[in-house]
Amino acid sequence: YNEYKSYLRVYGTMSLERGDLNTIHYHIYPLSSCDIEELQYKCLNHVAMDINTVWNAEGFTLHSNTTPTPHLSGRTWFDNAIDDEWYIVWILRKLSAMFDIAVKVWDDDGCFVLIEAAHVIPSWLTPDTSDNRVFLYRGRVVVIPQPGTPAEMAVYPQGRATLHGALACIHLVEPNASPSVVVNTVVDNVTAHYPERKIHKIRCFLPLNLIHALQSKPQLVSTIISMYLYSDSRERQLAIRNRRLRWEHVQETNVRLTRCQYAQLYSQRVLTSHHWRHDPVGHKDHNARQMGLKLTLGAEIVLSIAEGESMFDPNFTKYVKKLHSYGYFQGLLEESKAYKELLNKAEVFFQASQKQDTGSGWINNGRTLNRLVREEFDQEVYMTMEVQASDSDSWMDVIPDDVQRWFLQGRGMDNSEPHPQDDPVNTLDLPKSQVKTITTIKPQPKVNEKTGSTLANELNSKLQGFIETISSYEGAEMPGDPKVDPEAFMNCLKELKGQLDRNINYESESDDTSSLADTESLCTESEEEMNEYMDALEQQLQDANLNEGFEKDKDGDVDVDLNLVSNILNSFSADSGLNGPASSVLASLGIHLPRNDDGT
Repeated sequence: YNEYKSYLRVYGTMSLERGDLNTIHYHIYPLSSCDIEELQYKCLNHVAMDINTVWNAEGFTLHSNTTPTPHLSGRTWFDNAIDDEWYIVWILRKLSAMFDIAVKVWDDDGCFVLIEAAHVIPSWLTPDTSDNRVFLYRGRVVVIPQPGTPAEMAVYPQGRATLHGALACIHLVEPNASPSVVVNTVVDNVTAHYPERKIHKIRCFLPLNLIHALQSKPQLVSTIISMYLYSDSRERQLAIRNRRLRWEHVQETNVRLTRCQYAQLYSQRVLTSHHWRHDPVGHKDHNARQMGLKLTLGAEIVLSIAEGESMFDPNFTKYVKKLHSYGYFQGLLEESKAYKELLNKAEVFFQASQKQDTGSGWINNGRTLNRLVREEFDQEVYMTMEVQASDSDSWMDVIPDDVQRWFLQGRGMDNSEPHPQDDPVNTLDLPKSQVKTITTIKPQPKVNEKTGSTLANELNSKLQGFIETISSYEGAEMPGDPKVDPEAFMNCLKELKGQLDRNINYESESDDTSSLADTESLCTESEEEMNEYMDALEQQLQDANLNEGFEKDKDGDVDVDLNLVSNILNSFSADSGLNGPASSVLASLGIHLPRNDDGT
């Protein structure tokens, strides 16, 4: 046990070392009187029985809490798989539609639901004001609004909302009220294709006893892949030398992974071994052999560490006996396939209800794998099992146009249709893990003279509008925000100036003649000194030749608009397609320039 725990600590998988990084937290609050443990059972039973998935790291968990407010709490470390985080949001939305509950979710970045919808939420919804205002309720995201009328002040909390006040009024929020509608539109787009989108099925060759283990407990593949990714060449060579699996009995099978796991596993270099058959590149079984060897080596590493650990858990044994007394196993024989499926689901439920850190979870998975590969099973079942082709991995092929389109769709700026060759499901997300890249780049249409002139005029007008907007430490108000009427503003200034002039004239008439003469003399001297100063300054500026670097019009004067457009285009070109000051400003203004592929 200590050796295994030390091994996990080396690779930074212990929860104490990672803290809350890449971890989603969720609290479920019952809105009506109920037994909190009964609610826990119902929620976990739904997840265990009806949701068939593979988690990238940790799975969905719930623990009962009675203080300070009765609720269920859970946390899941998703590592590199953002898909798992949003998949949990999808699960919690389903639970909120089934039960009378309100759910609060956040991660190490805060309320990531609002972060995803940052481009559409109102300005008043900030990290300070959003606390205890965003919940999952009745299958939707509900944002408790700020009161805008005296009547709403009696209903909705003002300023920083308390949890008790928010839960008391959440049922009064209109389903179609803003900003709940716009936030739900964004969340619907992210979770539209769950749960199918996050799973990738592969065809591979594995030892028969490893196939039996993965068929009995599919979640073991996450531990196996993690161990392979964290291992070095020395450990992999050692795993080949001290084989514990039956490499001589290899069979074709299907394995379900998360997309993140597949991308990570695909990118890893594989060792060659005379103990494993390697088909040449281009052979129909080449990738299946390669992926199978990687999974087998990962399993060997897990077994080399967990071998000898006892699987006995008295709490789980008591739990199974209680299930028998409730009739959960329906009188099935313990050796039957149906009984084992129910037992596996019960084990998932049991582990989800236990408070464990990541290290103990990996230890239990290692023990489980060690037990399953050693037990007797019917080999004929897996040798005659139908094997399907691997899912297409075209979602890892990324071209620049797709990245631009995903970015624009995320900001709500583009409604263009996907490329005909794209998978409409697969193009909605871009994995954070390593992906394959292709060298073919779609040619960009050239901008003709008329279009370029129109674009320059649009660019100049929008930049002028951006410069004139209000800015503060929180940022600048983008064009489209309420602005002051310039004509009314100027009329107001003229009236103030006229009133000021009349006051000055009135005060001047009351002064004696000598005072007026002294004042006029001082003004004349000051004006002469200022004129001399301005003449000297202008002469120095002319000698410096500062205006030689500017574009000029036909009359030889500096063309401000032309220089503005020229400078912003030069800055955009210098960004080389990356995020920079010019591209950021242009994107916020809704201006999208074509890429400068020819260097002109």
